[in-house]
Amino acid sequence: MTTDTHVGPRFTRADPIPKQHAVRSPVGRIVSWLALAVVLLIILNTLLHNDNIHLSVIGRYLFDWRILEGVLGAIALALVSFVVASVIGIVVGYMRVSRNPVARTASWLYVWFFRSVPLIVFILIFGNFALFLPKLGIGLPFTDLSLWSVSTNSVLVPMVAGGVALSLEQGAYLAEIVRAGTQSVSESQREAAAAMGLSPWQIETKVVLPQAIPVMIPPAGSTFVMLLKSTSLVYAIAGTEVLGVAEQIASQNLATMEMLFVASIWYLVLTSLASLGQRSLERRATAYRRRVRTPEAVIATEGDAGARGA
Repeated sequence: MTTDTHVGPRFTRADPIPKQHAVRSPVGRIVSWLALAVVLLIILNTLLHNDNIHLSVIGRYLFDWRILEGVLGAIALALVSFVVASVIGIVVGYMRVSRNPVARTASWLYVWFFRSVPLIVFILIFGNFALFLPKLGIGLPFTDLSLWSVSTNSVLVPMVAGGVALSLEQGAYLAEIVRAGTQSVSESQREAAAAMGLSPWQIETKVVLPQAIPVMIPPAGSTFVMLLKSTSLVYAIAGTEVLGVAEQIASQNLATMEMLFVASIWYLVLTSLASLGQRSLERRATAYRRRVRTPEAVIATEGDAGARGA
């Protein structure tokens, strides 16, 4: 004789699973939207009826050719820095998972250093690098013999100095993204691919990366958005991006707050467009992740290609 110790209601496979809060009242949602609308109206009213803010000045300079040049400068600086940082991130990221202890240590030191010191400090360092090395060149180590040299200030102009600082700092973050992405692929798949005769290069390019890249795209996209905003820090060394140009104009027309609003509007536009691009890439990555290539699929694909070629 068995004793039934089950406590509580029984549910069979045909019984629906009870749902709590199945009927939700729209009152809370309506109140939330009303509260948000009130806050936005208060902000808008403050801007429209504030005698210290001249909206006509904002409208006049929003599409000023100098501001537009600053916008293009910020976009170019962000794109070039991100490309360089991506190359650094890939190299350092693979060094982080290398079996060579020297490579692992060197890459860890790089990531530790550039993630620890604030970006503004690096921008100031490279912007004033001539105080440390007045000339850059090639020569024999530990001697005064110089084969080629050039003035540091002629090379590290503000935008170049800012780009170097942004690339090195963001490269450390992208290296960690690459490391995490490659480690998201299980070691068993690498072993299976090696057992099937794939070379190390084929394993990385045809098995690991197709599965790791979709994992890396969301954080890499967020890194680019942050990089786009960080271009404003180049203003500290007289860079010619949006904020730097806005401050130069403000020093002439004394409309400091208005020019800051102009710069803010453009940063909102740029980061919003970058965020939309990030979401589009994330959707594509999610769809691609469903068709990830296992070692068996790679072997089968190459076999079919060889058969068609024959």
